[in-house]
Amino acid sequence: MLSNLVFLLPVIFVVLGGMVALAAEPFLRDENKHKVLPWVAAFFIALSVAALYYAKTEALLNLYAMDPVRRVLCAAILLCGFLGISGLQWTLGREQFKGGEAYGLMMLATSGAMLMTQAIDFVALFIAMELTSFPIYALVGIRRKDVNANEGVFKYFVSGAVFSAIFLYGVALIYGATGSTHFCGHVLEGRMAIYSIGMLFVIAGLLFKAGAAPLHFWVADVYTGASVAVTGFMAAVVKVGALAALGTVWVSVLVTRSGAEAVWNLAEKVTVANPSKPLFYVVLVVALLSMVIGAFSGLAQKSVRRILAFSAVMNAGFIVIGLLVPNYLGKGEIQMGPMFYFLITYAIASAGALTGIAYMSGKDDCKENLEDLQGAGRRRPFVALGVAVCLASLAGLPPVAGFLAKFTLFTEAFNADLGWLAAIGFGLSLVAAVYYLRIAYVLFAPAKDDKCCGGDHICCKANYVYVYLLRFAVAVSAIALLVISARPALALIG
Repeated sequence: MLSNLVFLLPVIFVVLGGMVALAAEPFLRDENKHKVLPWVAAFFIALSVAALYYAKTEALLNLYAMDPVRRVLCAAILLCGFLGISGLQWTLGREQFKGGEAYGLMMLATSGAMLMTQAIDFVALFIAMELTSFPIYALVGIRRKDVNANEGVFKYFVSGAVFSAIFLYGVALIYGATGSTHFCGHVLEGRMAIYSIGMLFVIAGLLFKAGAAPLHFWVADVYTGASVAVTGFMAAVVKVGALAALGTVWVSVLVTRSGAEAVWNLAEKVTVANPSKPLFYVVLVVALLSMVIGAFSGLAQKSVRRILAFSAVMNAGFIVIGLLVPNYLGKGEIQMGPMFYFLITYAIASAGALTGIAYMSGKDDCKENLEDLQGAGRRRPFVALGVAVCLASLAGLPPVAGFLAKFTLFTEAFNADLGWLAAIGFGLSLVAAVYYLRIAYVLFAPAKDDKCCGGDHICCKANYVYVYLLRFAVAVSAIALLVISARPALALIG
């Protein structure tokens, strides 16, 4: 029993932090909520990071598992959760928002993403998905009088409910085909077709959560409707949880179809017999559509939130290439270290960039367009420098971790006889680098106008009570990207 508690201790600390924040919120004055609750949340996130050190490589009751890859993924989720909390503190404190429940909701969503990463059972994964999704519905619509927020939360809730039902129906089919909800259940005789259809529905549900094409239709509107801080949290934490779960499901379905022994340690190289060609083509279509749509759609955007929304779509395409390396079709070999390294660098960079943009975007995020942000980095150079490092990582520029992530992934794709796919990905990454560098250029360009939005003095005069956590978080994200570039073994497993 004690070992089980140690196993779940990182998640327990995050959930406890969310509960404490929600319980304490009614007893604090409105002016104190944004001064106290974010620090409470940050304290419990720090405890969770420390607890990860004691999490051993083992499975818990065939529901959840921990291994070196999952430990690093959970650490990335916690860092992105910390960035989200700090950005939310600045946003809500600057707007003098009266409620403080958003911090507890964000902590609960963080715990759900961690459980998605660790799940090895479909029921456990579904519960984790819903624990992640429901708080985010509320966070997207937290500005109740904002038309864009209302539109975004409506689209996200309705489409999320539909794909949750699709996912659950897929789980029901898999249970009917295997008699088990475990990822590596044995398919009963004559039921492989039912299993394949069910797995297709499950993968569709996870691709929706990850924002990959052709299931990306909600991303731009929802990212635009949410506040910039919440957008950064969604772009990082939800994507890590969904794509980590997709990686686990991918290994499991290949192992199940080949009749091999169950595998749950993501740090191991897996070899499967008779790899499925239809699954190979599904991954290719998702990767190509996501990369093309994300790269070219982002070029036409003026809003930073919409730019990084299509960046999320494009990077989902890059990441799923990792499902096919080092040589899926030829030798049936799977080793997803490059995929998860890319995922970690993307999550930290996108969360760090959007948290920094939240600091410079003005009240109600009314200055988050490229034209309005011109010169903002000159007025806030410390945060802008951290944002520039994160954008350089997203663009794949050395010496930041994003360069090594793309280089490793594309090299592995070449070695897997997917040179044409790697070449397309490299070309589209150059296209996308244009809009990343355009944001960085705008931040440090000479300012056109120093007036704040609507003439409100709140967005011109920084309230330093709310800014310390944000500055520290953005600095940590930039440093983390440089550190895991210099020492990729910290995040690149295998």
